[in-house]
Amino acid sequence: PPIPTPCRSWGPRVPHERLPKGFPGIKQLPWQMAEAESDLLPPASCLLPSKAHVLLVDDNADMRDYLTRILSEHVEVEAVADGAAALAAANERVPDLVLSDVMMPGLDGFELLKALRADARTKEVPIILLSARAGEESVIEGLQAGADDYLIKPFSGTELVTRVLAHLQMAHLRSEALHQERTISRRKDEILSTVSHELNTPLVAILGWTRLLRSSTPNPAMLMKALETIERNATLQAKLVQDLLDISRIAAGKITLNQEPVELQGVIEGAIATVYQAQATKDICLECRLDPLPITVQGDPDRLQQILLNLLTKAVKFTPQEGRVKVRLDVNENQAQIVVSDNGVGISAEFLPHVFDTFRQAENSKGGLGLGLAIARHFVELHGGTIIAESSGVGQGAIFTVNLPLISVNL
Repeated sequence: PPIPTPCRSWGPRVPHERLPKGFPGIKQLPWQMAEAESDLLPPASCLLPSKAHVLLVDDNADMRDYLTRILSEHVEVEAVADGAAALAAANERVPDLVLSDVMMPGLDGFELLKALRADARTKEVPIILLSARAGEESVIEGLQAGADDYLIKPFSGTELVTRVLAHLQMAHLRSEALHQERTISRRKDEILSTVSHELNTPLVAILGWTRLLRSSTPNPAMLMKALETIERNATLQAKLVQDLLDISRIAAGKITLNQEPVELQGVIEGAIATVYQAQATKDICLECRLDPLPITVQGDPDRLQQILLNLLTKAVKFTPQEGRVKVRLDVNENQAQIVVSDNGVGISAEFLPHVFDTFRQAENSKGGLGLGLAIARHFVELHGGTIIAESSGVGQGAIFTVNLPLISVNL
């Protein structure tokens, strides 16, 4: 029968003499027009990273065969003859896109669309309807029914393939965006939980000792222990808050350095003095080998000491009782080189690339927010330097090497 007009083919019309043999004197059918325009289709590698799965639904065998042929270069096509078969196929394997005729016996295109939208697994799958019903009202009816697109026969093969690929690409981008949103939301919840726990832990100790002191008359030894515990936990909480503020300022680009010539020997000695109590408690041997000649860099002395303090705190924390931590300061060409190493728990090969990431902690972590190394890296980079982490694996210790631009070496 004649194909209704008008049609929405945006591709060039095909001269009658170019129609495939076997159709003399018959008006151009949709698949004939598409075949004649096959040289206009985009390459198979266009848009999609890999072949998507398209479910094609049409009761016309010739149309199914031809649409399968023009789409197969770009996507994986599963063709079925009716709506019921389409539902069964979608239940077996959720497609990336559904391309369906409207007028079909049994379950027609609109009923198929309604059923797919009612299923949680397929409700977001792009659906393109094909129909011989011309006119704006038909298009509006299809879109209002929930279709993502609506093509009127006869259509251009170029247009069909382009629309299919465009909807697949948009669906892929939506899926990626949703995945990223869920990942960010889950990560935010994890961070809030960790921050709450880490801030609450020292508070518990402080409140516990405060209540004990109020409810009893402590002897001098107990009083001293209570004050030391309260001070230690208050200092820990203050550092946690400071780390959070630093990360916030770093993210906002609001960190400023008060730069001046700084001798690194003094910076390292100050950091060592700060971690002395924790080191002594675990009976850790801390070896320090510093170049006897002054090694000077241009930098912020407070931030430089924070870098060293974070590295040393991490080394002492993850080194076992009676372990060993080494600090070395040398000159390497035009760089001041600081190396902090330990024989502690080490870093797995899987986690090593993420060791400087914000809020990232290894599975063998012993608490904390996972901010110290991230802050150290940012401060090193603000000073124009580099920091690298090395480890032979779990149980093999770790080595952190900081290189900073040298001002001068007094020889």
